[in-house]
Amino acid sequence: MARGRADTKPQDRISHYSRPCCHLCPLADPGRAWNNGRMRISIAFLLLACSLWAPVAKAQLPARDLTVELRQIEDRADEGSSYRAGPADGGQTLVPQKIQVRNGQKAQLRMNLSVPMQWVEAVQAPSANSGASVKQALQWFDVGQTVTVTPRWPGGNRAATVELEVQQANMATRSNADMPSQSRSQISSTVTAPLAQWVTIAATGPAPARQGSYSSAGGGEVRRLLQIRVLVP
Repeated sequence: MARGRADTKPQDRISHYSRPCCHLCPLADPGRAWNNGRMRISIAFLLLACSLWAPVAKAQLPARDLTVELRQIEDRADEGSSYRAGPADGGQTLVPQKIQVRNGQKAQLRMNLSVPMQWVEAVQAPSANSGASVKQALQWFDVGQTVTVTPRWPGGNRAATVELEVQQANMATRSNADMPSQSRSQISSTVTAPLAQWVTIAATGPAPARQGSYSSAGGGEVRRLLQIRVLVP
């Protein structure tokens, strides 16, 4: 009885185990596989292009040391409607600053003055044992600018692009107060500077009157200009 199963033909057993397994292992779509392959190639090419472009963009700037100069001049109203630039006679002027910096790198220039101010701290009235006395104190105020520059020169006779961060300290008098006030401000800007030319980056004081106009308020007032210049040694 048990031998009845052993009578199965060998070819039946072979055909039973050699049936295709399409329901278990479906074939991949050739079109989808091709699209996925192209997408992987495109992403890899994009990443490679970005990695190669970064050093090339930096290499576009010539490897040169640039000279950056900073000065402050006074634009004083004269007779008529003309102006002259230059330091006022007998007035304090800030010494022009000069620094060398690598093309595309950052540097800092300082044009500061420390102004002493003496003020009365206490007054003692005379008494039977002592006379009158005055106690004075000395306080210093910062006046001027600190300029952080980042020049970028593309080469040749083309103008340089300069990124600026200006920190300015001023001293202003106050009404009904013994001591002046100390104010500070900060600005950021980007200017185009032709080589070897002074470029005004900031100005303080009243603006010059237009040609043909007259104003009594501007007579004798000083307008200060902060200028920068880029040189290629």
